[in-house]
Parts: sequence; structure tokens; C-alpha cells
Amino acid sequence: MKRAYELQVYGVVQGVGFRPFIYQQAERYGLYGWVKNEGGSVHIHIEGIKDLIKSFILILFRNPPPLAQIQEVKIQKGVVKNHTNFTIKISSHNRTAKKFLPVDAAICDKCIEEIKDNTSNRYHYAFTNCTSCGPRYSILEELPYDRKFTTMQQFTMCLSCTKEYEDPTSRRFHAQPNCCIHCGPELFLCDGDGIEFPSNHTIKKTVELIRKGHIIAIKGLGGFHLCCDALNQMAIEKLRERKHRPHKPFAIMAKDINAIKQICDVTIEEENIIKGSRKPIVLLNKMKANILCAEVAPRLNEIGVMLPYTPLHFLLFEEDISYIVMTSGNSNQNPICYTNQDAIHNLNNIADYFLMHNRDIYVPIDDSVVKIVNHKEKVSRLARGYAPRFFKGVDDGIQHNILGVGAEQKNTFSIFQNGYIHTSPYIGDLEEMDTYLLYKDQIQHFEKILQFSPTVIAHDYHPDYTTTKYAIAHTVQQISVQHHHAHMVSCMVEHKLNEAVIGVIYDGTGYGLDDTIWGGEFFIGTRGKLKRVGHLQYATLQGGALVIKEIWRSAVGFLWSIGIDASRVIKGIDEYVIQQIQKALDANLNCYKTSSIGRLFDCVAALIGMRLEITYDAQGAIELEATIVKNIDEAYYFEIDVKEPCFQIKYEFILLGIIEDLKNDISISVIATKFHNTLIEFTIAGVCSTAEKYNIQDVVISGGVFENAYLLEKITSKLQEEGFRVFHNEQIPINDSGISVGQVAVAQAQLLGEAFNVFSNSR
Repeated sequence: MKRAYELQVYGVVQGVGFRPFIYQQAERYGLYGWVKNEGGSVHIHIEGIKDLIKSFILILFRNPPPLAQIQEVKIQKGVVKNHTNFTIKISSHNRTAKKFLPVDAAICDKCIEEIKDNTSNRYHYAFTNCTSCGPRYSILEELPYDRKFTTMQQFTMCLSCTKEYEDPTSRRFHAQPNCCIHCGPELFLCDGDGIEFPSNHTIKKTVELIRKGHIIAIKGLGGFHLCCDALNQMAIEKLRERKHRPHKPFAIMAKDINAIKQICDVTIEEENIIKGSRKPIVLLNKMKANILCAEVAPRLNEIGVMLPYTPLHFLLFEEDISYIVMTSGNSNQNPICYTNQDAIHNLNNIADYFLMHNRDIYVPIDDSVVKIVNHKEKVSRLARGYAPRFFKGVDDGIQHNILGVGAEQKNTFSIFQNGYIHTSPYIGDLEEMDTYLLYKDQIQHFEKILQFSPTVIAHDYHPDYTTTKYAIAHTVQQISVQHHHAHMVSCMVEHKLNEAVIGVIYDGTGYGLDDTIWGGEFFIGTRGKLKRVGHLQYATLQGGALVIKEIWRSAVGFLWSIGIDASRVIKGIDEYVIQQIQKALDANLNCYKTSSIGRLFDCVAALIGMRLEITYDAQGAIELEATIVKNIDEAYYFEIDVKEPCFQIKYEFILLGIIEDLKNDISISVIATKFHNTLIEFTIAGVCSTAEKYNIQDVVISGGVFENAYLLEKITSKLQEEGFRVFHNEQIPINDSGISVGQVAVAQAQLLGEAFNVFSNSR
């Protein structure tokens, strides 16, 4: 007996070849009906024999297309309409449907074969794609994901591409960005004035210019890269000088995995990610002897490496070059350039030439950055191939639409709608006006594409953050969320933790509930409740925002706080200048108190003479980690002052121990290792005493300091040895890019009635 069913499929099911897959499975099982995109979901009407429909549904669950992510399938009995075939129907809108956004995908193996095949109409074609790869989010103007709602709408498919698009047996069946050399976008090379080179060999000419030491701005999938030869020291120095980026490491793109293995140690887990469908930048350990210029990643043991992820990239490496520096196409802290006009205007003082194309990017998106920690992928920058990202929220039935506006630095924002948290790609640091304008544009794009209108906005507790001001400019309900609570809860969301945990949150800056700057914190709490139970002893720092860049000021402040004259200890800064800072500390002029582990790292980096000023975020801490000697277990003596309501980790004897080692000419590497080991030991001690007092065995580790893999791995393993269940951020960034997720979840907990209850030092 013939049956009929209606299936509504939610998740990433648009732009991933899902409708063609459904069509092919219906044909396979002799079933009739139709499939269509509906809002952000896929609606299937299926008719046929019950057992065959059951097999069809099982295949849908067990073996969907590679890029699909099915979250929910609603199935109900339908009415038999006696269809005689199976069709793909025209898409329709659905304002109330759950919507999920597709991500951009790296070129697949079949398309790589095609661009190498000189008999193909896509031979050496830089915009080759199919249902398994190519641009998605970066070209998407609105849902449903159809060509007319992407920037490919300006390109009319030729007869050959149309035939593929309409052929159910083709892997380009309903591939929305489908095109070929006859009907698709085109490449062109021009100089800084926008004047094109009259060349039929654009890519070959580009590589020739790179080999000659020129800097090329290359338009990719989500924006421009600034590129040069990774083996040419003069070119790299020129790029650093023009970009005003003296030390921050550059990422490189390598020809293939064998080229990567010639310069880096690569584990199996790392290789799987490098070669996967997302192709992020992966942070790898450099081989001690390799052919790359040291200036690519000065003073560091790691380098960010990625493989080609677009046809254009593959074609560049066909021209006998193995390594290209590929850094974000921007100046200073501005957002990545993504339009041709913007690149010519903003990058012509950096780039010598521009390799561009006429496929518009609708949404700029940077490269993702990941690292393997504890044998698992840990995302540091949530961007191309990984974002927009969604997570299941608490299934609470509430109708609030929540916007989490994120942090001031490494910003992302998140929304909660229809039971899911959707997180934007990485946007950047909002102090720059252009980045803030991009931030506002991206929120508006999310609101449009997901048909979202916030009823609640969650923001940081800091009153002066740009994101806070953005939030309070709205008339909807606002909820302030303490920075470190948001860090903690972001990890709880990822690991689906709903009960009380111990939170260890280390970072550089977070506005505390006692109006000081927190950053070395021990909490107990849930998604909606927070109690501060311990922290690093406060130090008084002088100079406001200058402390972040002039890290010697942290050393002066920490030493002053324990009664030591820094002018007798810190080398490289004029004694008179230090004495003036100490007088300002005595008078409490432009001073603030902090418990920040990030500032303690700065203090130590300056104290041992490694670095007095930084040119990129956390440079002192990153370079300290790079000097670690891994077979040293020794640590400095420390004390914990146990008092109510919070224990305090005292740093006096740690700094005295470092000063003594400096007097005894102990190497910087040994001192840096002992310092790290000390942080590990006092963290373990703080967690153990908290667990004994409150009887909690789940530990959450978060905050930007834990980008430090040595700390994260050692603390995790030692706590596990003590019997704790330990969780840290993996797919949600552990740095401030994860804050927006935590803000949304804390706000949701409040709205559910789990009061935001702070037990210590509350305003």
C-alpha cells in the first residue's frame, strides 16, 4: 500500500548538494514526490512503499552529503497525491522556519582533477566548483540558498553549465555557483592605479612577479591576501615595513602536504585537518632546520600553514613555487579588504600589483586558525570554513531572540533563535572605526538573512566598551554579563554542561564586579550563577591603556606592589622614567588594580629582558612560551593566602625567585619554563582546594591565556590525574571570540529564572 510522508529537514542542508542527493535517493528507491528549499530548511514530500520510504529516511540520516549537517528532521504522515515522478521544486520563503547558514568549502578532489585536465572546459579555470565545494556564505545575500540570492546572479550559465545544473546525475546538479571559462567570472592583473596588464597568462605573470620579490594583493574566497615569496627575505622585510607589522608572524600557503612536511613536524591529527574540506591555517611546530626565512615567524617555534583551498591557489602553485606568504589583506587593525575598489584604495601603499576578479564577495571572511591540543582540534580564529557556526541552545521553549554583542577584541557576535545559538565569523578589534562599521553591517546581515530581531541584548559588564554602547543604544531589554563568566559559560555551552562547575579563567583584561580588572580567576558557578572563590593577588599598574603595549609598565607595577624598586631590576628603560612611574603609583595617578595573569606574563617577559614593548597582542607571553624547555619540572615557590571570601595567589616569591635566577645568570629559557610550571602548580592547588570546599569535580578552563598550549595541556593532564573531569574550549574559541556565545547563554539562564547571583565583591 502506498504511503506519503512530509519531512522537514533542519541544519546546514542548503548549498551542500542536499536536494540533488534527495532526488538521487528517491530515484534509487523508486519513490515519488518533490523536494524544495523552504526558508533555511528543506521540505520533502515522499510517496511510495512504506519499507522503501524507511530505507530512504535511513540513508538520509546515515549517509548525507559530506558538507551537510542535519540537526532535526520532523516527519509526519502526508496525503498521497499519486505523483508519477520526483522533482526539485522552486524554493519558497518561510519566516518562522529554523535557518542555518552554509559555510564556504575548499575545492574538492574532483574539481582539482578537472582544472588539471586540458580537455575540460574548466582547464586552468580559477572559479571551478560543484555541490561539494566552493563559495557559499561569502557570496550569499539571503536565504534560501539559490543562485539569484548570491553574487553569482550576474553570471548567466552557458548551455553546457545549464545542462550540468539540470542533470540529476551530475555533481553540479543545482550547484548554485556553477560556471565555466565561457560564462563565469574572470581574473585580471593590474598595477596600483588599477591599470590592467594585457596578458593571456595572468597567473603565470603573477608568480613571476612574486619570484622577483614583489608584493601582490590577491583576491581570494573571502577577501584579499597580501602575498610574497616565503623564501625571499627582502620581500618579507618589505611587506613588514609597508604593513607596519614588525614582528607578528605571517601565515604561509604551501604547495602540498609534502612541502609542509619539509618545514614542519606534522602529526596524523594535524595532517587530517590540513588536508580536510575546510583547509584552515594550522599552527605547526617548525623544524629546527628549514628553508623558510626566519622573518616569517620571528622568535617562535610555530608557524601557521595552510594548503591551497581555491582553484586559483592551486593554479598559482602549478607555476613552480612551493611557499607563499599569505597574510590578511588589510592595513593596521582595519578589516580585510574584499572589494576591488577598496583594495586599490587601501592597499596600494603595500602591494605592488593586484590579482583580482569580478565575482563579488558579499560577506568578507578571514582564514580560520586552528591548533591540535590534547589530540583535539582547538579553534583560535572562527572564520572561513568554520563559521557561521551554530550550537544547540537550551531547549526551553522561550520565545526571546537574544543577541550577544561579544567582546571588544577578537570580536564575534552570536544570536539565539529557535533553540540554536548562531555565531558570526571573526570580525576583529572594534577600536578601529572601519572594523566597528563592518561589525554593525554583519549584525544587520544576520538579522536580514536569519529574519532575526532581538528582544534581548547581552553585553559585557565593562561600561566603556564599544559593544556595550552599541547595546545600550537599543530600546530592548539589556543584560550585562561579567566577562569571565561569559568565558566560562562559552565552554559549558560547547560541552553541554548544565550543573555547577569550577571555572579557571585566565586572560589579559576583564572588567570585574568590584571595579578592578580581573584576569586570574577561580569561580564556582553555573550558566546563571557565579561566585568568585579565588584570584591572583592584585597588583597596581600605572598608565591606563599604555600598559598593554609598554609591557615594562606591568613589571614596574608588580614590583612596586611588593615593595621592590624596579629601577634597580629592569634593564633597558631609563631609571628616571621608572622612578616617575613609581611616583605616580605612590600618588595613585592614572592607576588601576588587576588580578590579570596576562599582565603577570608581561611582567615576567619584561623583567627577564625578553621584551619591553610589544607590537602585537600577547607578544611577550607568546615569546615566553616559545622558549620553554620541556624536560624541566622545577618551579618557583609561591604562597596562597587563604581568606574569605576569596583565596589569593601571592606572586611575591615568584618574582623574587626570578630576580634571584637573573642574578645567578640562569638562562631565560629555564626561567620561562619554571614560571610556566609555577602557574601550573598554583592552578592545580587552587582547583583542589576549591573542590574540597564545594564538592565539585567538573572543571572548566577558558580565557585567552590558555592559547598557551603548554599551560593548557599540563593543567588538563594534572587535573585529570587528580580525578577531575576537565573541559576547555575546542570549537568555540578559548579567547575573546568565544565571549558572545557565553553572553547569550548567561542571558538565557537569567530569562529562565536562574538569577545572575554574584556572591562576592558585588557592586
